[in-house]
Amino acid sequence: MELSVIIPAYNEQERLPGTLKRLFDYFYVHYHGDYEVIVADDGSTDGTVAAVKQYAEMYPKLRLLSFPKNRGRGAVVRDAVFASNGKFVLETDADGSVGEEAIIDFLKYFASHPEVQVLIGSRNIKGARVLSPQPLHRIALGWGFVLLAHIMFGWRMIDRVNGFKMFRREAALDIFNHQFDNSFLAEAEIVYAGEKRGWKFQELPVNWTDYRGSQVRPLWESWRSIIGMFKILIRNKKGLYSQK
Repeated sequence: MELSVIIPAYNEQERLPGTLKRLFDYFYVHYHGDYEVIVADDGSTDGTVAAVKQYAEMYPKLRLLSFPKNRGRGAVVRDAVFASNGKFVLETDADGSVGEEAIIDFLKYFASHPEVQVLIGSRNIKGARVLSPQPLHRIALGWGFVLLAHIMFGWRMIDRVNGFKMFRREAALDIFNHQFDNSFLAEAEIVYAGEKRGWKFQELPVNWTDYRGSQVRPLWESWRSIIGMFKILIRNKKGLYSQK
């Protein structure tokens, strides 16, 4: 199998069906490789699971991984990566905020750049387009995280928390085996662990749209991220991200 698309979801009965329809419609026209779409349900309490099961009757390439307890994005994406089968593994958001055309662009980039193992969709580099911006408070919190991470870790000012990332399978299995955070901070830890372990990353521009209705609580996640950053420092001291 060439491609696994992983979509973490928590109480996404409103936004996820539209994302799935856009994705499968796009693949029907533009992508003819062998693929699977895995929805990793993070203990949803609404109709998310029922909606995915209904769509699976129409789209046989859709798989549901349903976890009974809410643990966080980092946990369910990690489990879904190990359950996937694709030569390339993509994680993307339940709201489909990154345009589907990026999937083909990323696969083409991998084909012409064998030295790169991980691609990150970026909203902040030349060629990227933000079609519908986030509210100002979410933008401010996002840049606050980037600045704090730059101060604490010396991380480059890149869009490492964007939830659209594609991996060659070998890199995905290794990186997620060294990713420990269960919250949204996992998106940054993935990059940190991958760089520590010697995998080469590249940012590519994407078209990005803010679809309202996120279940993420910005202030709570910001506080968890600050605590999580210190935990990453401790794990690094212990050698848990040591280079392969």
